[in-house]
Amino acid sequence: PVNLDPRMAKLAGGVHRLDGQLMVVLDVDRVLELKTEVQMAA
Repeated sequence: PVNLDPRMAKLAGGVHRLDGQLMVVLDVDRVLELKTEVQMAA
């Protein structure tokens, strides 16, 4: 969706519409990449 926070959009593998709700599917590989990047920067 256009109103999805860009930071969250980078982590989203997909968005699915449920009954009155949205489900954001996380891209676990991307989440783990970010964790590694943060650890390396520290």
